[in-house]
Amino acid sequence: MTEARKSSRQMHTPRRLARVFALLGVYEWIADPEREDEKNKSINEIIATRTAGLVELLGEDGAAVEGIDVTPEDFEHCDRELLDLLYTGVLREHEAVEETFREFVDRDLKRVSLVERAILFLGTFELMRCPQTPYRVAINEAIELAKRFGSGYRFTNAVLEGVAKKVRSEEFAADHTEGAKA
Repeated sequence: MTEARKSSRQMHTPRRLARVFALLGVYEWIADPEREDEKNKSINEIIATRTAGLVELLGEDGAAVEGIDVTPEDFEHCDRELLDLLYTGVLREHEAVEETFREFVDRDLKRVSLVERAILFLGTFELMRCPQTPYRVAINEAIELAKRFGSGYRFTNAVLEGVAKKVRSEEFAADHTEGAKA
């Protein structure tokens, strides 16, 4: 195994893998929000169908998917609790999540790439609903996804900093007060 490949694989912690798989699912949902097979289904049925479909996104041969370096085996090692929380949370609360980050986006959302939107949905949801994750960690993980998937990580950072300042105002202010003292 080459050194580059080994270090890349070491970066696949269970929590990071959960975020990658959640990103894949949210990306697919954004690309095709009203699939024909989901008409007249409840949100729970839609989520169950799409969650089952995450493994199908990886292919059947067990090889890494080109461009994302994850395998079906990685799905077995991801933090399923975090994956479920992020993925189902975004689908259930997508309107509130979008409303929260929209005010920090400097253009029409239709001009924001699907990858960037998916990352913003995940990062914003994590900032809104996962107080156990420090806001800086949530933002950093979103930035790492943006870098990994070839998206605008500076844009992602700027938007999520605005979201953090709004939804985690006390944590954000405390962190920036400490930074100013140092």
